[in-house]
Amino acid sequence: MNSPSLIDPAKNLATVVISIFQVLAVLLICLSIYFIYLSYLDLMTDWRISVKFSFFHFTPEENEKFLKMLILSLPGIGAMIAFFVLGYLKKVIEKE
Repeated sequence: MNSPSLIDPAKNLATVVISIFQVLAVLLICLSIYFIYLSYLDLMTDWRISVKFSFFHFTPEENEKFLKMLILSLPGIGAMIAFFVLGYLKKVIEKE
């Protein structure tokens, strides 16, 4: 009757926490894609990109749409990398 349980509660808690963070990463990817789409449609008109250095003033008027999309894609790329790293950690935890 008193057989030891092989279920580790910390292991189960870790997989649940990793799954929650994976869902948050997917939501961040979706939000990043939505902002990239808004930027592509030029609906972010109040946001002007200007880079001021000490030697010159650079305002990319012709490539502004591309630079906005590039800047807004960085959080999505980071979230995608985090999603796959968390998936790898989940597999490692489940193996043990």
